[in-house]
Amino acid sequence: MLPFKIKENFSIMIDILPKDPLKYRWIILTMSFLLIAVTNGLILGGLYVFEEEITISLSQITGEDILRADLKFRDAVTLWSTAVFGFFGGVLADKIGVKKLIITGLIILSGCLWQYSQAISLNQMYFIHIFMGIVLCIAGMIVNVILVSTWFKGRRGLAMGLLVAGGSAGNGLFPLFNTYLLSIADWREVMVWLSYIPLLIIPLVLVLVKNSPEELEDSKRQVTFEELKDATMRAGGSTLAQALKSKNFWLLSLMAFCTFYAIMAMTGHVFLMLRDDNYVPKVAATGVSLLFICGFFGKIISGELAERFGRKKVLLTGVGVMLVGSVIISTALSYNSPILIWVGIGLYGAGWGGLYTLIQLLTADLFGLMALGKIMGVINILDTIGGGLGPLFTGYLYDTTQGYLVPFALITFLLVIAFSASSILKIDDKEIKANR
Repeated sequence: MLPFKIKENFSIMIDILPKDPLKYRWIILTMSFLLIAVTNGLILGGLYVFEEEITISLSQITGEDILRADLKFRDAVTLWSTAVFGFFGGVLADKIGVKKLIITGLIILSGCLWQYSQAISLNQMYFIHIFMGIVLCIAGMIVNVILVSTWFKGRRGLAMGLLVAGGSAGNGLFPLFNTYLLSIADWREVMVWLSYIPLLIIPLVLVLVKNSPEELEDSKRQVTFEELKDATMRAGGSTLAQALKSKNFWLLSLMAFCTFYAIMAMTGHVFLMLRDDNYVPKVAATGVSLLFICGFFGKIISGELAERFGRKKVLLTGVGVMLVGSVIISTALSYNSPILIWVGIGLYGAGWGGLYTLIQLLTADLFGLMALGKIMGVINILDTIGGGLGPLFTGYLYDTTQGYLVPFALITFLLVIAFSASSILKIDDKEIKANR
């Protein structure tokens, strides 16, 4: 009787959902926002507040000090795993659709968090982070950008801004949530609790996520993926080979490499940097949240602003604001100014949010939907190499110099390169709108 009731309730829920793709696409966007918030929040921002507890625990187990660079190598493993598997994730998304990949990714993420609660060495954690990188490929940004780009032809800038804002929401909220949990339980127990979250989302994905508008419009008939693929081909765009010959592709990739190094270095070290300045853990966690909350608003507004005022202007503004934030943080470190460091963190996050939205938007707008998964997979390889180097090399420079001034000097230099690449990028807003 109970299974029948559950099935009946699901049927009622499905019946009341809108059948108009222009309305249903907002449900798709909401689901993608949730998926990005959870995958990014649990794998990236939410893990940083565990680092002191993990360091103490592993030091007690091994009887040796844990170097910061060794601890931050976990972040590099995650992102380099994403680089290795990102292309294949994009190919699979083009081939079988994103829904199956997302469900698989959520199951893997739950297993990773549970396994974290059992880990007794850094090597075990490195192994777990390989699978966390895979999760980011098959349930994170790549597949959700493909999904949202497929559903949104008009208002894509706003949609992309809201989508990537999910990452900032998750990375901003999970540090505070996890810090609270750590105040009432051991870190290993908290990891077990967190492992249930991905499993709770799977039923929503099963019911609500559709690979494309064609799947919704003909829901009474089983639509083959070949039909969906044909619809994507008709949407046009570049092949992977054509994209690789484009100057824009390499400029976009260079900018992504430099800025991803910068943001991952910052997110991986802002908590530890503030703890070095003698802030208590809750205040230091607020620094992580400030970075991502400012990024959240930067992501939301930049997509819509790009549609109204031009993509290149908004892109340059985002990189410029992030660069100014880096300079202010470097100044704060030089003169030990607590006010400047908080201002710098806010600007850094807002600038990153703006330019990150534009990277995702421009990938779809400049190269189209035909081979978007493959193209995003290649760009993902390049930017995640930078992202993996960010926290690792920053940790190495910190251990070498016993401070964050030199690491931020390097970050500032890379952001200057990113600004230069952005200024050379050729973007024709009228042509982009005509080709949608």
